[in-house]
Amino acid sequence: MKRHFLPTLVCTIVFSLEAAGAQDGSAYRRFNTRDGKAFYAVVVEKTTTSVTLKLQDGKTVTRTIRELADPDQNYIRKWTKFKDELLNSSEFAKLTVREVLELRGYQSFEFDIEGNHIYVDGLVNGKAMRFMVDTGADSSMIHNGSAEEAALEIGPYDQEVYGVGGKAMAAVTVVPSIKLGDAVIEKRKLLATDLFKKGEWKKTYDVIFGADFLRELDAVISYREGRMFLKPDNINKPGGPKGAAPNDVKAEFRRWTMADGKTFTAALSDKNTTEAKAIFRFQDGKMAPLEFDKLGETDRHMVEGWSKLRDDLAKQPEFRTLTVKELLELRNYQSFDYRMEGNHILVDGTLKETKTRFLIDTGAHGCVLHLAFAQKAGLEIGPMTERIYGIGGDAPAALSIVPTMKIGDALIANREVMVADLFKDLKTLKGEGDYDALFGADFLRELDAVISYKENRMFLRPEISDKPATAEKPPAK
Repeated sequence: MKRHFLPTLVCTIVFSLEAAGAQDGSAYRRFNTRDGKAFYAVVVEKTTTSVTLKLQDGKTVTRTIRELADPDQNYIRKWTKFKDELLNSSEFAKLTVREVLELRGYQSFEFDIEGNHIYVDGLVNGKAMRFMVDTGADSSMIHNGSAEEAALEIGPYDQEVYGVGGKAMAAVTVVPSIKLGDAVIEKRKLLATDLFKKGEWKKTYDVIFGADFLRELDAVISYREGRMFLKPDNINKPGGPKGAAPNDVKAEFRRWTMADGKTFTAALSDKNTTEAKAIFRFQDGKMAPLEFDKLGETDRHMVEGWSKLRDDLAKQPEFRTLTVKELLELRNYQSFDYRMEGNHILVDGTLKETKTRFLIDTGAHGCVLHLAFAQKAGLEIGPMTERIYGIGGDAPAALSIVPTMKIGDALIANREVMVADLFKDLKTLKGEGDYDALFGADFLRELDAVISYKENRMFLRPEISDKPATAEKPPAK
């Protein structure tokens, strides 16, 4: 019997991105020295061992790279004039993250947010279904009633899935096809289980779209833009290796989707805004116009926002090699590594003065602390009269006030959180678990959190947190 561990019913990692805060030519980046001092500056030039920085007062200083904190050393070593020119381009600063990612070959589509849960529409075996995006799930799952509606064959209930409410039995089912946008996943195993505890909870979705598929598709999720981004070409296609470009297509060509669902591969060469027509160049050199409204919503948006700068960026080899980390650091995000335990994303931080392992969980409406850890940290805990819900049922919880909680430079102070036994029924299997607290969607959305699956990094905007007044303020916009 195989066991599957989920921290809560919904454990979705969110990639919250925004165009606000994109820099212009006078923008300054926050740097930290190895002894913890912070300052704002822009890079002027560098050598292999030193960097020249322009400070906010206009003065320039030269420091050895080794004087700076490790993340800033890495940033400077990867800094180039090309990236600096992007930073100083007023048109690049106006690009939304959606536009930047779509230039990198991502497909995007809208999602709904209800109670901090992210929902997208798709197809299972040709039947329309609602997906709840959940990176906390080791394996994707389908509600057993929905599996029956899609005529899926369900195996014996010999699997166990665990959540904050305890455990539930599950069965393996093979799904002929799962479709989200242009991403089609074929002949994959899902776990079928009663996701809604025999009708005691209202059924709000059919499928938990887990970390197995999100990682495979290099998913990016933007709360502020209300869109989910996937790389459909990452899916294993019959007869081809993972991530292989079909027909060895050159980078300037991409796959476009029509309003009727048909696709074609071409490069966008020009457009006529007056006539609302795009001019496409095909691989054989032929040119053809196409009305904007004949394209699918995502590609129509891209064409309408297309410009020569965007076209030049799409063709620029160095732009195509920029990572999500580098793109976000140009926009004042702080990043740091996370580690994965199974498919759970863990980040180190502190609660008061106590070292803490946070599980990043946007499916949790708010932050939840493990009871034993909250007691160890010396928090005042109220009566266990609240309830939290997850796979396997519900569990008692209490309220507590956290004086300070910190991840990287982001500080959250004097906030109400929930306290519960997060490892109900798991103690005999895994001890007290791999983490101390769920870092919930309230804080992730507040800090514009970003998760990059491909790069194993987490991003936050520390300057919008309750940070202490020990660092210089950023320049006025």
